[in-house]
Amino acid sequence: MAEPITDRDRTRVRELHSQGKTRNAIARAIGRSPSSVSKIAADLGLAFAGGARVAAATEAHRADAAARREQLADDALDGALGQVERTTAADSARDARDHATAARALTEVHARVAELARQSGTGSKGTAMLDRLADALIGPAGGDREGE
Repeated sequence: MAEPITDRDRTRVRELHSQGKTRNAIARAIGRSPSSVSKIAADLGLAFAGGARVAAATEAHRADAAARREQLADDALDGALGQVERTTAADSARDARDHATAARALTEVHARVAELARQSGTGSKGTAMLDRLADALIGPAGGDREGE
């Protein structure tokens, strides 16, 4: 069982914290676990500066993820448009169907990733590109499709 926290522990945590020491450095200095130091610091109303570094790193990670989502959405849409072009130039009905299926799957990937970007407040809407893709897949709105 751990020893109870003493007034001396509290005093040392306050002193070392005021010197800018990290939680782990304080823990080593007073011979306590980092979690004990966190508890003492919380009881004293102290916070560690690492929070600002963590917040900056988290924001950088979010921005990177947003950029990757945007790239994935763009790549999926480009791939879908390429599949649509292959559909019209296919040698057989089966090849045309396979390309159309691939285009549909890539369109769904784009839509899902774009929705994630909208929910997180990052990314563009991309509606004009989606409209062009939908026109290529199913024809313009209100237009008749051949063979139906």
